[in-house]
Amino acid sequence: MIKRALHRKSGMVPAIVTVLLGWVLLLPQDPPGLMARWSYDLLQFVLPGHAYQDLVIIHMDELAMRDYGTNILETAGRPIHTRLLDRLTSQDHAKVVVLDVMLLSQDCDLAIDEKLAQALHRNRKVVLAADRVRIPGLPKSETEIPPRAQFQTNAAGWGISKVWEDTDGVVRRYGILRLVDIDPGAEKGPPDLAWAAAEVTGAFEAQHRQRLPADQRRWLNYYRSAVLLEGSSMSYKDAETQGPGFFNGKAVFIGGKPDTGPVGQVTDVFRSPFGGRIPGVYLTALAYANLVHGECLTRPGIFTELGVLLLVGAVVALGLQCIQLRTAFRFSLAIAVLVPAVALVLVLVSRVWFPWAIIALAQVPCALAFRLFSARRGLLAESALREAQFGAPSTSSGRAPEVDAGREIPTPSEAPTRVKESGQPDIPDHTLIRCIGEGSYGQVWVARNAIGLYHAVKVVYQNRFGTEQPYERALRGIQKFMPVSRSHDGFVHILHVGRNEPAGYFFYIMEAGDDQDSGQQIDPATYTPKSLASELRRWERLSGEQCLTFMIAIAEAVERLHQHQLIHRDIKPANIIFVNGRPKLADIDLVTALSAQGETSCIGTEGYMAPEGPGTAGADVFSLGRVLYVALTGKAPNQCPELPTRVSSQPDCDLVLELNRISCQACEMNPSRRYSSAALMRADLLEIAGRLEQRRAENEKRR
Repeated sequence: MIKRALHRKSGMVPAIVTVLLGWVLLLPQDPPGLMARWSYDLLQFVLPGHAYQDLVIIHMDELAMRDYGTNILETAGRPIHTRLLDRLTSQDHAKVVVLDVMLLSQDCDLAIDEKLAQALHRNRKVVLAADRVRIPGLPKSETEIPPRAQFQTNAAGWGISKVWEDTDGVVRRYGILRLVDIDPGAEKGPPDLAWAAAEVTGAFEAQHRQRLPADQRRWLNYYRSAVLLEGSSMSYKDAETQGPGFFNGKAVFIGGKPDTGPVGQVTDVFRSPFGGRIPGVYLTALAYANLVHGECLTRPGIFTELGVLLLVGAVVALGLQCIQLRTAFRFSLAIAVLVPAVALVLVLVSRVWFPWAIIALAQVPCALAFRLFSARRGLLAESALREAQFGAPSTSSGRAPEVDAGREIPTPSEAPTRVKESGQPDIPDHTLIRCIGEGSYGQVWVARNAIGLYHAVKVVYQNRFGTEQPYERALRGIQKFMPVSRSHDGFVHILHVGRNEPAGYFFYIMEAGDDQDSGQQIDPATYTPKSLASELRRWERLSGEQCLTFMIAIAEAVERLHQHQLIHRDIKPANIIFVNGRPKLADIDLVTALSAQGETSCIGTEGYMAPEGPGTAGADVFSLGRVLYVALTGKAPNQCPELPTRVSSQPDCDLVLELNRISCQACEMNPSRRYSSAALMRADLLEIAGRLEQRRAENEKRR
């Protein structure tokens, strides 16, 4: 419950910020923002190439001008256009001829214009280009400049030759907006040049017309055609030398190419998403091919895109707050890869694209940054909430303080909280990096040895004990435990023990536990040891199978400890750490010789101590039972044997009840009714594990 409440609280701000970031980057849509442009451009790089075999582009370039000895872009080129149109009428049957030349002025020789008009009339499939300019003094108003009436009435149609450059100079859209979109009182304007050409061919399917109104700006589907169209282009002079029938059934586009104007001037040239420069006639031909083949791209619409950014941003931000940090990195990477993949599939299947880069390159990193920022603070806040609920005072290591009824525990003002840098303990062949925990008697440091390996170092200070006897007893416990620490995988391995009498402390070096998020990949700056206590703070409770697995391992370790005539005296979740994923008994300061009668001084942690006091095997068994109860239910140890009200609705209800029965027997207040040894408790746990395995095998056979 605490975990979910914390996540709801800590995840709301990241979710809101992540969603708002996406909306800010999405708006405004005209012109499109940087992330939207990246989304479109990167898709163009990965879309499969496509060659158009049903169109030809004829360049009016400098080569043609040298061949004809005139600037064919001006009125002097009209006789040449007439000759080519007659050839396309008599020798070839082109599907459509798009003359991307402004026929706005009158030639001084009226006969030349008349011949061109007759050539247009004979062909019956020529589409002419018109221009659109802004009205001086009215920045939001535009007007069309159509071809001269003499040419307009003899052509098959005409359209606005207009492309739309975004703020970075790249052409991504082709088409026009009606004047009514600028001025509601205006009449609907003419279509663009590519649309008019597609209408003349009769090959423009009805569903394409319905989906793409003529007055809507369309997103070009380049399909890398800016390069492939080069194979279908030629100079004007070369077009006249082609054999009869070469242009049969093809759409012919006639227009200028770079360097076709006066010397040193470049006209009608635009940038593409690939970084190159494309003549306007290429873009018109590409827009026409997109139309007749149904390959134009569209965007879903502003409200759809806002909804997608809201949904994805909120889910990602909230989801990252609910998972481990290492998993959050993997999840973020998966989303960053999945989103562009989905965008690519959507374009290939439905010709619809959306600004996916906002999600992959902005929202996901934003949510991950919040997860990184709140990871440590969230862990501390959650620890505070659990300690407040259980009534346990907090320490810097997140552990309940040790209780010794035989001495007065120092108050926080009396007990030092951290060794100053100048007063760090001197640990041979090790560099102390950071204090990661502190209790009543000492500190735990993460340290690096001479060859760069990380270890944990526990330093126990004599001046923190009320008398000398407990300090010497703790040292004797380490001396007894160290020889057996490597005899079982359930013990944390003690690598070295040392004592500094002048400074008044002893220390022991042990293997470092797993990091909470990265396992044995330890970063000392962020290292947080993974223990059963930290897992319970993260997940509130463990499943029945998880409890069964780790309790078998810990009960076996306690059993082995008792076989060596030693007892732990402080078994609790904070003292069960994970090394390479395996649970181990740690913090063995209170390990001492096994006693038949036990001790009168209450050394240990409240809630996990047996009522008769520590010192016997039965007292360790009592602590094991309380650990099992806390892990199984998520409740405080002194609430045993109370079960959560929702236990009956859990899928592992039967297993939970069986484990709770073992926990209750281990936690009997009367030692005579309690398990007399950890071995007996482990035997019952193994019996349950055997039955569970048998049921799995039977279910597998039924399948």
